[in-house]
This record gives sequence, C-alpha cells and structure tokens, in this order.
Amino acid sequence: MNMHQQNRKRGIASKAREGAFTLVELLVVVTIIGLLVGLISVAVPKAIESGMKAKAKGELTAIVSAVKAYKQEYGRWPSANTTSDKSFEGDDSKSLLAALSGMSNTLVENPKSVRFLEGADTDGKMKDPWGTQYLILVDTDDSNSMTYKSKTIGISVFAVSFGKDQKQDANPGSGDDIFSIDLK
Repeated sequence: MNMHQQNRKRGIASKAREGAFTLVELLVVVTIIGLLVGLISVAVPKAIESGMKAKAKGELTAIVSAVKAYKQEYGRWPSANTTSDKSFEGDDSKSLLAALSGMSNTLVENPKSVRFLEGADTDGKMKDPWGTQYLILVDTDDSNSMTYKSKTIGISVFAVSFGKDQKQDANPGSGDDIFSIDLK
C-alpha cells in the first residue's frame, strides 16, 4: 500500500468519526429528553386542571349573567314551581337552564323564548367540566341576601360548581368548589 492510499484511508476514517456521535453524547441527549418528558408529564395535568377550573368559572359567570338578563327582560327573577327556597338543584336546575336557553318547559317560564344562555343541551342540562350539574341560587324575594353553607351572601344570583371531587365542600372556600363570586 503506498502513502497516497494510506492517507486516503485515514481521511475517510477521520471523516466518519467526525460525523458520528459518541456514546456519551447520546446518553446526554437521552437524559435531557427524559428530563423534559418528566417535566411535561407534571405540567400538563396541572394545565388541564387549570383550564377546567377556568371553564367552570366562565360558565358560572355566564349563568349568573343569564339569570340577571332574565330579570331585566321580565321584571322578576325566574322561579320554579317545585322550589320553595332560592336554590335550583337537580331537575329545578335543568328547568332553569332550559328556560334561560330559550327552551319551553313548565317549571320556569320564558314566554318569549329568549336565549339568555348558550351551552345547555336540549334537556336543559349544563354540567361542569367534571360532569356535575351546577347549583344556582337566586334571590327570588329581592332581599339581596342569601345564605350558602351558613355564609350570608349579599348578592342576587350565585352559582356553584362542586369541582373535581364532585362533592359540596363543608365550608365555602375550603375545598375545590368553584363559585361565581369570591367567597374567601
């Protein structure tokens, strides 16, 4: 083998080494990717939960605005025949949401079928992001005072999502319940 052939072989070998990654470099890259995946796997669920809370808060605000618009339109607060107090729960809540969505029903009147609210399905159901029906309280006697969990609230309309655990908290503001106003 002459000198020219040997130099040519060395040049090819050194070029091949320059373009390849060493095992250490590959391990560093794999470690960095692993760390990024670990950080993302922690951040993504938190971001999803935060988004769900923001959605619930937005829907609560929309419900309160719709009830106030109903009062503005008809000069009275909506009320259900089966509700003796100021809260709309279960079927009463569905009836209220259906009426606010412009659907006709017998429990809550909306004679003009005005659409005050978007988002309720054809049955009048509007559930929070965790699948629970919203609780809505309306000051039907215009006293501008309602009680929620032994806490007096000086407003005319109040709405609650029971949050991720889907259970009503014992004390307002102590758990994951989401409110249309700040109770803390």
